Amino acid sequence: MGRKTWSIVLALLVALVMIASGIGHLTTPDQFVPLVPPVLPAGLVIAATGVLQIAIGLAALWPGTRKWAGLAFAALCLAYLPLHLWDFVRPDPFFASPVAATVRVVVQLLFIAAGRQLWRIADA
Repeated sequence: MGRKTWSIVLALLVALVMIASGIGHLTTPDQFVPLVPPVLPAGLVIAATGVLQIAIGLAALWPGTRKWAGLAFAALCLAYLPLHLWDFVRPDPFFASPVAATVRVVVQLLFIAAGRQLWRIADA
């Protein structure tokens, strides 16, 4: 697969994940409340990240902003990583099964790699 094709595939993946997740944050925010640390205002954090995710997803669809969408996707996924790691030690884990929590962390690492790769090759 050529770099341009790979860039488009990664861009579509980022767009799909971000737009779907952003819509989820805005339409069913209660399901995300357990992921927000108690010291933060959950409603505001969930709404803001939902809007940000949709913006990143839309940016991935346009060639002129695709590179920066990849970087933003990787950065946002990296910012979420501690929340997923927190699940292993918190008293009320979001993912009750350690296997599910591990899979979620692996997926997060793959998302970070995909965003970084899109950032690197989008202008190719």
